[in-house]
Amino acid sequence: MPSTNWFQTHRLAWAFILVALFSLLRAVQTWQWRVQFGSMDFVESLPFALFLVFWFILLSVGLVGGGIVRLAKMSLRTLGWTTQGLLKATALGILGFVLMYVNVVIWAMAGGAMDPPEMAIPSLAKLLLVMFFAFGLAAWVEENLFRGFLQPLLARRMSLWLAIIVQAAVFSATHLGFHNNLLDFGWTFVAGLILGLLRRRQSSLVAPFIAHGLFWMMAALIVPSR
Repeated sequence: MPSTNWFQTHRLAWAFILVALFSLLRAVQTWQWRVQFGSMDFVESLPFALFLVFWFILLSVGLVGGGIVRLAKMSLRTLGWTTQGLLKATALGILGFVLMYVNVVIWAMAGGAMDPPEMAIPSLAKLLLVMFFAFGLAAWVEENLFRGFLQPLLARRMSLWLAIIVQAAVFSATHLGFHNNLLDFGWTFVAGLILGLLRRRQSSLVAPFIAHGLFWMMAALIVPSR
């Protein structure tokens, strides 16, 4: 029988340590994004592409691959990656994306933003950059950490509904530095609820991954305000 390590026997504690580490790294990433490129816009340049690749490697290989898979001994299948019911999961992911978009619109209106953002067809370069960020960084890393790792561990200690609420609150809190006001944390909390419910519905990360990635793909269509 293989021996277990601390990271396996204290997975919930380790999950919160990884969440804190992720939050710190996100703050550094956001700060560097603004310092190096002048804003949080997507810049069509090789340095910006390499910037995204660096953070993908650090967070995906380091945090997901090292922290969750290697140290906590969680396989991708255990985290929720399965092809079973893929068509249904895809449909639910698209529905989740719509709900997340409506959620942002409602919170924006609550904050007094009545005019819709200016939209435009993006260049191929920007589309690819946003796609890499949306699915490679935001959706892949965060779904593995929050809905794949943290939420099921919480559900072992409390009711599933409370676990979804707690992970959504933690998910929102980790956006400190990335968000600027309470309304941003509000819509992020509700987004965490939607993504957590998608995980509950399918017992799979495919639906929340699709919803999360498609939501961030909207950034490719929005013209940055100057």
